[in-house]
Amino acid sequence: MNLSDWLERIQALHPSEIELGLERVREVAKRLGLSRPAPIVITVAGTNGKGSTVAMLAAILHAAGQRVGTYTSPHIHRYNERISLLQEFASDEAICASFAKIDTVRQEISLSYFEFSTLAGLMLMQESALDVAILEVGLGGRLDAVNIIDPDIAIITSIGIDHQDWLGDTRELIAIEKAGILRPATPFICGDEDPPQTLLDYAQHLGAPIRRQGLDYSFEQSGQTWTWWHNSATGARESVPSLPLPGLDLLNAATVLETLRYLPFEITQAALVEGLKHPKIEGRYQQLHDTKRGITLRVDVAHNPHAAKQLAKKLVAERQTRGPNGKVRVLLAMMRDKDHEEFYTALESAVDFWYIAAFDEPRCFEAVKLSSLLQEKGAKVQGSFNDISSAYQSISQEIAEDDLLLVTGSFVTVADIMQLLAHEQVSQ
Repeated sequence: MNLSDWLERIQALHPSEIELGLERVREVAKRLGLSRPAPIVITVAGTNGKGSTVAMLAAILHAAGQRVGTYTSPHIHRYNERISLLQEFASDEAICASFAKIDTVRQEISLSYFEFSTLAGLMLMQESALDVAILEVGLGGRLDAVNIIDPDIAIITSIGIDHQDWLGDTRELIAIEKAGILRPATPFICGDEDPPQTLLDYAQHLGAPIRRQGLDYSFEQSGQTWTWWHNSATGARESVPSLPLPGLDLLNAATVLETLRYLPFEITQAALVEGLKHPKIEGRYQQLHDTKRGITLRVDVAHNPHAAKQLAKKLVAERQTRGPNGKVRVLLAMMRDKDHEEFYTALESAVDFWYIAAFDEPRCFEAVKLSSLLQEKGAKVQGSFNDISSAYQSISQEIAEDDLLLVTGSFVTVADIMQLLAHEQVSQ
């Protein structure tokens, strides 16, 4: 079977898309002989910022000459993006071979799509003689398949409200689920500037030494550069100045630099600069150029209120660089199970016009219903559309030179617009 065949098969094997728990996946890992994917393992959890953190860490370590592998989800263009070895996506052949071996040894054990993926990633990493494996949690932390591996460093980037049906409906409850990746006496880097008390209490009870954003380390931006600082063990403040802006959130970049302190490698200034300039990731307030229509747009995979708040700040800042008459237009398509009202509320003050669309996924929220909901909240909705392409065509006929277009709401939304532009041979 080719990769497409395998993905279709593993999607159909398990009765539910998500089934949290470690017993089944741990048993199959044992049968596969999986122990550790690398001598050093960094596990990254959080509501938002996980992908950016993984990408910057991997890029810096690669620039420093280390053999690095990453496991992330979901993907934007191709499934292969989920498994990266030495900054190259795993091949179809390697992934198919891993799936075949997993399918053989699992026997009576049913695995979900994500569990198949996680085991394949761990297997390919273990076979690649890596120095460092960076594992991104898919959902939560405590019961996520990634958590069968004990990390040497645990990172929690942020705590926000998302996946309430699985993790709880308060930051305090969600924090406990994400804290499941922590281990006793294992460094814990907390990237959230205002972590719930439940997270702090859990780390203290467990004996996981914590380093907190804004308290033990942080950043200061000055023009087109920034300075990272941290408080040393003696209490003295130390800093690394004149770093290039990474194009990704500085909150996450600061967490990355704090994490590097716990690795037994020399990280030169040159490696820092190279890694910050060229992280391998897409869809994070990424700028695209539609030369055919003369449109510059931004795409962002934000899909929860916490991410939308950060997005609003970026829109406000960019708006100030445009003409006084420039408008912000948002093309929005979201999954049905997201907090649509709070997502809108977080962005409301930064947006002038909304174009509501849908994508071809069973979990997509119908454009007509999302449009109606936002109109009831007072949004200036310019129409609902059955697909991303139709919405984009409509926007292209109305957008002015000083306007800013943002496409957001889901990984699928971003994937669809990028596929549309790539198909039309639009330059980036």
